[in-house]
Amino acid sequence: MEQPTVSFEPTGLGKTTFEGRYARTPDETWNGACGRVANHVAAAEPDDRVARWRDNFNEVLVEGQFMPGGRIWYGAGRPQAQLLNCFVVPAVDSREGWGKTLSDTIVVSGTGGGVGINTSPVRPRGAEIKGTGGFATGSVSLMQMIDRVGDVLRGGGGRRLALMLALNINHPDVNEFINVKLNREELTNANVSIVLPTGYGATDLISDVKAGNEIAPMHRGAPTGGPGIDAAGLWETIVDNAWTSGEPGVLNGDLANSQSNIWYHKPLVCTNPCGEIWLEEYGSCCLGALVLSKFVNESGDTDWDALDRVIRIAVRFLDNVLTVNDYPLAEISENSREVRRLGLGVMGLHTYLLKKGLKYSSRLGRNEVDNLFGFIKNTAYDESTTLAAEKGAFPAYSPQLLDSGFAKTLKRGIRNKIRTHGLRNAALLTVAPTGTTGMVHGVTTGIEPVMAARYLRRYNTVEGQDSAVVEDWHTAAFPDHIEDASNMHPEDHFKMQEVVQSHVDNAVSKTINLPTDFPKEELSDLWLKYLPSIKGSTFYRWGSRENEPIQPLAPTVEVEGVEADPLVPFDPSCPDGSCEL
Repeated sequence: MEQPTVSFEPTGLGKTTFEGRYARTPDETWNGACGRVANHVAAAEPDDRVARWRDNFNEVLVEGQFMPGGRIWYGAGRPQAQLLNCFVVPAVDSREGWGKTLSDTIVVSGTGGGVGINTSPVRPRGAEIKGTGGFATGSVSLMQMIDRVGDVLRGGGGRRLALMLALNINHPDVNEFINVKLNREELTNANVSIVLPTGYGATDLISDVKAGNEIAPMHRGAPTGGPGIDAAGLWETIVDNAWTSGEPGVLNGDLANSQSNIWYHKPLVCTNPCGEIWLEEYGSCCLGALVLSKFVNESGDTDWDALDRVIRIAVRFLDNVLTVNDYPLAEISENSREVRRLGLGVMGLHTYLLKKGLKYSSRLGRNEVDNLFGFIKNTAYDESTTLAAEKGAFPAYSPQLLDSGFAKTLKRGIRNKIRTHGLRNAALLTVAPTGTTGMVHGVTTGIEPVMAARYLRRYNTVEGQDSAVVEDWHTAAFPDHIEDASNMHPEDHFKMQEVVQSHVDNAVSKTINLPTDFPKEELSDLWLKYLPSIKGSTFYRWGSRENEPIQPLAPTVEVEGVEADPLVPFDPSCPDGSCEL
């Protein structure tokens, strides 16, 4: 295979991250790893097209325009390669069902996948079990058992288990659930979130909170007849806990299902551990990200033609991953091939805006992002219709897809193409955190702003050793007064997430950063204001936890024994004075 000209090479912490996590052998180069991944994924193509698409895949990888998810880098070229990052498995209200949930979690986590589980089907604590004459221990008990699986796996030398454990807001165990994580010894392997289920969405919650109403407790779609749940008191506890410890988050399942392209086929029940994809039972995440800063030229203009080309290559790449993947469970394999869900996302949004001279929190910046993500959305869907004409629509496709809330946001021409050819993928877009993959490219991660203009980053090496590096965005030729997450108003985070979510069919992983002394009452009001338009919400208040991985530093502060990591330099342009940061 002819290697394209190298226009990207990991450096500094990016090089360390690539070599430690994604290179298959100690001497594998960036070029070599890109060729390995491209070759593995191109095998999904017919024999006469393998060479063509292998070269196309290799080119966008080597040039750093597209970054597949970490499991793809790790698994490609290995036998029985499991290339997907995360999954959702069901919880069933029986002994056998609990055993199956635990078994599924062990098997999936053993292949490196994160697991999301909504335990709402489990009967509440104290409910009578007629078959045995006993009483149920409740949904939180199952969560604790699942969490213990992570302890055992980690104790045996395995990687840390990534979990999302969730419960519907109208489940009778909800008060027990939202407080359990305050005990730092409980659910240590999991992120926890409250779910607003179909039929009880954000507007219902807002109305009940403001009116002082009670939420009717429900189990498996039916009222339990038990005591009502004080909406205002529950919300106050949720806000207090999120302010104190960053959890629970809130997942808007009502919005996710109303927007779902497979609303007629299967309900979405939970997200993956980082919240970027709402999934049906046995759903999976097939992740990759556009490196947005690569599409801004020296004059600060977006190269739309290059972006169009890479989006189309990336959609085919991720669709091929579903074909060549070795699935951990038969149920996941069947579901994945039935819906062919993709998760094409982005990294470096703030880097992109800075290169264009736009402020992250400004109206001009959000307008640019609105235009950018609208372009990504329509191009990705257009390519999925092209793939459907070439390879066939996803097996669960129905023209009813066009009645979904999200499909109605597509351009008329694309909707007409879907009517003619169908769609190759039930969903295509997401925003994942891109933590370590973003480090490889030296750009901001996902849609997050720069954490601070200069900061100490603590991290664990692959060998498990504690390490640290000072990352200084001033060395990247940014203005000295760069706007960053440590001093940005929380509403600016909400506004950006809302804009992006309007163009994303899956979900958006976004952390709303809070100043240390941010008022709880203001957080409550902001959260309720934006809850109807976002599918998930997560907070982090600076200083709320020990050993924070990011510690902002003043420009003159030196950290003994830690060297600075020079990030990728560029010269931001300032059209129309919009870069007055």
